[in-house]
Amino acid sequence: MKRGRRKKPGTREWFAAIVMVAGLFALTGEEQWMDELRGLLPTAAASSEVAGTASVIDGDTLDIHGTRIRLHGIDAPEGQQTCGARGRTWRCGQQAALALSDRIGRRPVTCRQRDTDRYGRVVATCHQGDTNLNAWMVRQGWAVAYRQYGRDYIADEDAAKAAGRGIWAGPFMMPWDWRRRQG
Repeated sequence: MKRGRRKKPGTREWFAAIVMVAGLFALTGEEQWMDELRGLLPTAAASSEVAGTASVIDGDTLDIHGTRIRLHGIDAPEGQQTCGARGRTWRCGQQAALALSDRIGRRPVTCRQRDTDRYGRVVATCHQGDTNLNAWMVRQGWAVAYRQYGRDYIADEDAAKAAGRGIWAGPFMMPWDWRRRQG
């Protein structure tokens, strides 16, 4: 038998469990239990938000209070990845992380969970004030729309590409292709 870390239930799992239990109590006519379960629902919904001072791990990953957050729908170059522009190569993955770090500074970030990835990271859309940081990274040319996981940021990618911003200033390899080549 293979042993490993068990995945902790996420918001979706807890919500589904609450809904199932509420349905059972509704069938039995237990109104008192129904009222108590209704009181749990806002707590379950609130737990899908992570907020605070963010540390940038890389161009598409943050850490807030020990919670790793993968930015939904985008893929940034990896830290060691290089790109080309104006006849030279540069560490575009490092620059993407620095751009995100400079944008965030020490101001609070709020991330709304959409999913959990296979590594146990929260997959979220993150905002700083009114700015969607996922969209900002793509629009500035520091990440691409990750079409495999959503179509949310394709227009932002098109704008960055047309303007030649960030990684679009020269030739580069898509982050998922670069990771595959690293083996």
